[in-house]
Amino acid sequence: MKNNDLELITDFIKGAVSIFKTIFAVFCESFKKKTIPARAEQNPQISDNLRGLIECNYEKCTGCGLCIEVCPSMNTLTIKEDENGVKKLTNIDISKCAFCGSCAYICPNGALNITKQYKLATNNKKDLILDCKEIYKANTQNTDKTLDMPSFVNEEEI
Repeated sequence: MKNNDLELITDFIKGAVSIFKTIFAVFCESFKKKTIPARAEQNPQISDNLRGLIECNYEKCTGCGLCIEVCPSMNTLTIKEDENGVKKLTNIDISKCAFCGSCAYICPNGALNITKQYKLATNNKKDLILDCKEIYKANTQNTDKTLDMPSFVNEEEI
């Protein structure tokens, strides 16, 4: 046998041993006792700098448009005239939001606030368009000033 043939045979044996070691490790892992992850109902510890859902105080909004100017995501915030002809922030599309917080930081009147609410999953994308006026009405009617479920825009308005 040539020296080159011996090298090929030893490389083949090394490769086969490596494959069998991997198969054995996977086989052993499959029979190990598995740890059960924490329950979904248990809330994780939330960091102080978490940026979650945007909250809008409809009465404080003057419709200046600074929030729209600094927003890196396009068409996240919508300003329209209300029934009195005053421009106000009307809708927040959180499906497009990057949760950067720029809108809240730039707002001169403090109309926008970043909350720690992070559970925003839904099967319907239209549920992610928040109606600022409806949320403000619901928050002012609640005695504890919190809203468990955000109020969403009607489908006809989209």
